[in-house]
Amino acid sequence: MHIAFLLISLDGNTPAQAAREVRTIPGILEAHATLGEYDVVAIARAEHTREIPQITERVSRIHGVVKVLACVAVA
Repeated sequence: MHIAFLLISLDGNTPAQAAREVRTIPGILEAHATLGEYDVVAIARAEHTREIPQITERVSRIHGVVKVLACVAVA
């Protein structure tokens, strides 16, 4: 199993609403509205690292999402 931390920037959606929508995506374990440079931080889990971009793409389609940075854990 591979874990990735998704750092999500918004424009036009509230962080709490976006986090709720992110949680509905298959492969997302957690999503939290945050204060700081990023508006939502999510944890994704996938069987293979090649699945992470697919999850990231689904997150990027949520209304108001302008940027998703995926940080794949290596250890």
